[in-house]
Amino acid sequence: MRFKNRVAFITGGGGPLGIGRAACLAFAREGASVVVAGGRNADAVAKEIIDGGGNAIAVPLDVRIPEQVNKAIDISVDTFKRIDILFNNAGILGRQSLLELTPDVFDNVMAVNLKGCLLCAQAVAKVMIAQEIKGRIINNSSIFAEESHVGVLSYCVSKAAVNRLTRSLALELRPHGITVNAVAPGGGAPTGMNAPSDLPDDSSLPELLPAPQDAPLERRATVWDYIGAVLFLASDDAAYISGDILTIDGGAVSRR
Repeated sequence: MRFKNRVAFITGGGGPLGIGRAACLAFAREGASVVVAGGRNADAVAKEIIDGGGNAIAVPLDVRIPEQVNKAIDISVDTFKRIDILFNNAGILGRQSLLELTPDVFDNVMAVNLKGCLLCAQAVAKVMIAQEIKGRIINNSSIFAEESHVGVLSYCVSKAAVNRLTRSLALELRPHGITVNAVAPGGGAPTGMNAPSDLPDDSSLPELLPAPQDAPLERRATVWDYIGAVLFLASDDAAYISGDILTIDGGAVSRR
């Protein structure tokens, strides 16, 4: 168990289909105590972990609001006494083309995808530094940070900014032994941002489709295809990796 006696704080962990939920389950299976921070199914995901023999709590969180971020961190430290890993996973898509785009939509996408990463990293880093924890911060970026697509201008811009934020945080936190990296998923796995509209409104959790074994890379990704990279960057094996953006798209990046 790579994360025994460690605490992982995962924003957007309560999304019923998303990378956040899969990360929560994976960290718990590797021995971590998990804070499921935000997402409409956060309580259900925490219960899923506990029912499986793991340790978890759910905390409400809107990453755009500093007071909520600080309160969520305080609850987590009061409960588990420390935070070793932050996975900044919460994000929104904001589907609007240039001529449709409104300032409110652009501001909201940037507030969730970029400002939320900054606020959570700042708050968690203060805890890590105070406790002399050589922690791990992982941001959820996207291959869209390096690609332009019609209809998701705000999202592309926000994820490009997340990449620069990742490298800036890595430099700021280097003296404290805290690493900061990002994963850049691609491949179209179903997540909270592109989930079908017929998802149940209650707290039930649909099955997360497993990643095919020995399957060709020319396929649609599942959320599990991304999780190994997140776990690696949070592990001791990645102790000397910081400021990196790890692309996970089955090799499609080779077309660029």
